[in-house]
Amino acid sequence: MRISRIELLSPAVLGAAALTTLPAATAVSAAADRPCAASTRWEGDRKCYTATAQGVALVDLHIQTMRGRDHARAEGMVEEGGAVWMEVKKNGGPAKRVYLKRVPKGGPENPYAESRQKSTGWQYDGPGYLVRGCAANAGDRLKACTGWH
Repeated sequence: MRISRIELLSPAVLGAAALTTLPAATAVSAAADRPCAASTRWEGDRKCYTATAQGVALVDLHIQTMRGRDHARAEGMVEEGGAVWMEVKKNGGPAKRVYLKRVPKGGPENPYAESRQKSTGWQYDGPGYLVRGCAANAGDRLKACTGWH
């Protein structure tokens, strides 16, 4: 039996809160990233890492070789009002947020009813670059980033 990531996010975890801005500062994860579960790996993944917060898997960082170079893409499962993004460092410089994908809020009757899967675009991850995937639920109540890869 395959458990989808939506089933892992319980209603107790997905309470209501308004989305505030997501700062580019480091996000705190309750656990260090670890290899992705076999069920969440994509075909072609050379590496895959998961970051969790409070035991909930929020974001996977998929690394694949394309045209002879590594590229990375983040995939997250966040509630309405949340977001998934990547952070990139080039040649040891400051982190820059790229590919921010927000999950819009629903209607006023039940704005936090569902979780949604969002993926960023592909980011070059070759020599001189470090990337990580990040995700946060509405109001930053659950926030996680993978390690730098």
